[in-house]
Amino acid sequence: MPLIRLFRLALFHTTAALLAASLVASCETRGGPSTPPSTAASATEASPERVVLQAYRLIADRHVNEPDFRKIAIETYRGFASADPELSLQANDQTFTVFRDGKEILSRPAPTDPADGRAWGAMLTDLFASSIEASPVLKRADRGALTKAAMVATTSQLDKNTRYADPDEARDNRFQRDGGGGIGITLERTGENQIVIRAIQDGSPAAKGGIRVGDQVLAIDGESMVGRPLIDVVHKLRGPVGAPVSLTVLHQDGQNITAPLRRGRIIPTTVTYERDGNLALIHLTGFNTATTDSLVQAIDKAKAEIGPELGGIIIDMRGNRGGLLDQAESVAELFIGDGVIFSTKGRHPDADRTYRSDSHDRASDLPIVVLVNGNSASAAEIVAAALQDRGRAVVVGTTSYGKGTVQTVVRLPNQGELILTWSRLIAPSGYTWNELGVMPNICTAKVPDVDKLGASLVDGSRSLLQHWHAERHPGPQEVADLRKICPPGEDSPERDVDIATRLLHNPTLYAHAVRLGSIDQASAPR
Repeated sequence: MPLIRLFRLALFHTTAALLAASLVASCETRGGPSTPPSTAASATEASPERVVLQAYRLIADRHVNEPDFRKIAIETYRGFASADPELSLQANDQTFTVFRDGKEILSRPAPTDPADGRAWGAMLTDLFASSIEASPVLKRADRGALTKAAMVATTSQLDKNTRYADPDEARDNRFQRDGGGGIGITLERTGENQIVIRAIQDGSPAAKGGIRVGDQVLAIDGESMVGRPLIDVVHKLRGPVGAPVSLTVLHQDGQNITAPLRRGRIIPTTVTYERDGNLALIHLTGFNTATTDSLVQAIDKAKAEIGPELGGIIIDMRGNRGGLLDQAESVAELFIGDGVIFSTKGRHPDADRTYRSDSHDRASDLPIVVLVNGNSASAAEIVAAALQDRGRAVVVGTTSYGKGTVQTVVRLPNQGELILTWSRLIAPSGYTWNELGVMPNICTAKVPDVDKLGASLVDGSRSLLQHWHAERHPGPQEVADLRKICPPGEDSPERDVDIATRLLHNPTLYAHAVRLGSIDQASAPR
């Protein structure tokens, strides 16, 4: 069975990029072989025909819904041929015929089975090859651009979370998930069009090499980076682990230095801890290969620093767009004694699975508050829903994003990736939050005065949460109506933390609030 991971794309922030990889974040499954094709892929391997043929096979085998390739193939060809307006396609139940400037180029019989991805992919391979031969425009066109146009058109006919990543984007995605060679800094572009260092990872090559937060990046390996696109600077600093790279920066005191560095293995930081009195405030920004270990370290640090006075944990997942499914599972397992964390259901037999905790409660029954907002998605929603259902946390904030599907990520022959929806996620209480989202126990928009937070205010959510968790297949209008109850917000107000703090300092109110969203633990699925 493939290693399942979750993937939810984060929109790339145009002013900041983590050199350890900050282009995407989300929930995914790595499907297919883990060994990548040769980087020096042959022209045949990287051709649009080869990529689309493999993609069609994968869609036919793994997509959560049975595909209609008759409809998909029409859009795939239109995307592929869009660079040449003289090309056209006539399609009916019997044949697919390509014309250029009104002259027939090739006609092929349409496969009889609309779900046979191999047959439809093979037909398109013939149409693509003949179109390139007949079209001077396509002959001159970049093969990567043709592939991307065809694949974007293909995935547009599936669900909204299935997508294609071209080779450059796929490389960034892999760096975000698994890490790679880098120097461990976060960059941002200022209003003066300067690229400056916003953050430095502890123990990274940059930290050891005298690089400082606030430094302006001037050059890499002697090549000026002034005025270069931010993403170019990011890629320039990445490379094989152990390989040398020199970074020239301007300190804020006006000193200009060139630091000779060696790239280390960098995994983006997703967990940060800060003490808030006798509480641990843990910011969890994503789920990559290091997240669970980093969270364990943060909890252990809080226990050591605060000692027996540790009164609870606030897990801030506002803006957390997701990440790896196995990490969502292991993070939730840190706080749930035993029993079901979540389930998945899909069309492929391997997609149906129940994920259970095995008594690894790291927090020793400490009270927990989870903060979410409208940008909390995917893996973050798994953790929030599981801890809420299992009575291990009070969820505070706004309704979350509502990405309740799992994607399998497969490397394609051109080094791009097909991010394909594989299954739907189901909370322990049985509801699926896809499109709907996770509703908080306490909707902060409905707390006009934090000083008046009490049992009567908290009780207002009881019937709404029960109705929310009883939903199984709500229609679009019902989803829209439910989400209006606690509209998803994009901000991260300090008031959320204030409410969380007050809950944790009031054990009676916390116990009352945590019961509102939880299922009967005696009869909870195990």
